This record gives sequence, structure tokens and C-alpha cells, in this order.
Amino acid sequence: MKRLLRRLLSGSGPDPGTPLRGMVFVSVDCEMTGLNPARDDLLAVGAVALRGTRMDLSATFRGLLRPACPVRPEGVPVHGILPGEAAHGDEAAAELARLDDWLAGFATMPDAGSGAGKGAGVPVVLLGWCLGLDEAFLAAGRKRAGLPARTHPRCNVLDLFRHLRATGRPEACIMTVQHHFETAGSVSSSDAFPAPLLAPTVPNSPGTLAALTGIPLKDADLYAVARALGVDVHGAHDALGDACLCAQVFQRLVPLLERGLGRRAVWGDLARAADAATCGARHGGGAFGL
Repeated sequence: MKRLLRRLLSGSGPDPGTPLRGMVFVSVDCEMTGLNPARDDLLAVGAVALRGTRMDLSATFRGLLRPACPVRPEGVPVHGILPGEAAHGDEAAAELARLDDWLAGFATMPDAGSGAGKGAGVPVVLLGWCLGLDEAFLAAGRKRAGLPARTHPRCNVLDLFRHLRATGRPEACIMTVQHHFETAGSVSSSDAFPAPLLAPTVPNSPGTLAALTGIPLKDADLYAVARALGVDVHGAHDALGDACLCAQVFQRLVPLLERGLGRRAVWGDLARAADAATCGARHGGGAFGL
């Protein structure tokens, strides 16, 4: 557990004390021909940036990639990409290089948090639901394309959900969420990032966390958690759409984390939540029931 926490908090990642609202997150989602990165290929990549906890719909990425392996018919109802559409996708090498360039554009933004030094670049943190699978496919795609490996600090939003589900109480959601986002949603001269930014509308309901804890883990996919948090789900398994959906789930989980902490969250809090969730899953489930 300690080894994983040190890995999450070390290297080129943000300083553990960096406030989340001074960070750059990129929610990413991939559609694939299957679930095995050794034999299956990427079909689509979608991503959206969050500046702090505010989603920036002017900063999105969408790529359709031409796979080397066939698009299996049984996968079409899941990802909705027909073989003819996939055949007209772009070369994986070109699209993944474009994604790298797009991500690199965020690393020059000034750090508004602590510990990294005034004016230092902010490392881009990847967000995702079951992020490890997307990372494995992106890594395999880069390797096949002859591109260099890329690593980023990461936050698996599923781990954050598991942590809150395990530690939360229904009464913990009796909170001033509306006030929280009225404050976070306004743009002033003291904000780290400029408009246009999208702050979420979060249900100010004591039942929000209760709804999360009531989801059986076997049914706790991105869409079920999003609905429990009051996020409208329009379709599923579109790369950019799912990236935006995961971003909205993250926006709504952060205030629940902060309610438990009694303060604004910093990067180290996310890393510790991920560590706790991973440890619980590894040791026979613990509070997670796995």
C-alpha cells in the first residue's frame, strides 16, 4: 500500500499539496475492437479538459482510428462504429501523435497550487473510468505505431467512487453543494483559469451519497453512478461522450470527498483515496464487497 502511494505521489506528478482547483485534468475514454490490448485495436479516442473541477467544452479531442484488426460484428452494438466507418478512420500513428500534441498544450499552464514553484508547469492528470484499460490500449497503440511511451499522473474515477462508497454515510451528503458550486462556478481575477468553463449543477439532496452506497458494485458502471449523481446519460460508449460523462461524475464526487475531509481537496487526497480503494479491492474486498 505504501509503495503504491509513493508511486502515485512521486516523479513528475503534482506536489501532494497542490489544490485540485489549481490543476489540469483530462478525462479520456477509448473505444476498442475488443478488450485485449495484445490483439485488439483502438477505434476511437475522446477527451475533454477540466481546469480545476470545471469542464472546458472548448478543449476537447475526438479521433477515429483505422484498426489493423477487423471490427467484430458483436462489438458494433457496444461502440456503434461500423466496419465501413472504421475503415475510413485515420492512421493510428497520426491520431495518437495528435493526441500527444493536444495533451502537451496543457502542460504550459501556470501552477496555481503549492509546492511546484511559482510559474512552474502543471502536469496533466488523466481521468478515466477503469482508466487502466484505456491506458493499456493507448500504450499498445503507441508501441505498434512506433511512438515513444507517454506517462501522466492519473486518477481512476472508479477508485474515487469506491472510496466514497466505502467510507461515506448517507448523512454526509447533507451539505451546501449548491453554495459550493455557486462559488466554484464564478470566474474572478483570482481564478487560475479563464472562461469558458462549465460548472455542474449538483443535486443538493441528502440522498445523493445514499444513492451511491446503494449501487451494488457489480452494477456500478459509469452510467449507473452518473445517474445516481443526477447526470443525464444520453447514449453510451461514444468516446468523447463518455469522457465528458466521466468528467461530470468527477465534478460531483469531489465535493463529497471534501465534505468528508472538512476542507478543499488537494492532489494527495486523490492519491490516498486511490490507494485505499485499491487496497480494499486487493484484500478480499473489505468494505467494497469484491
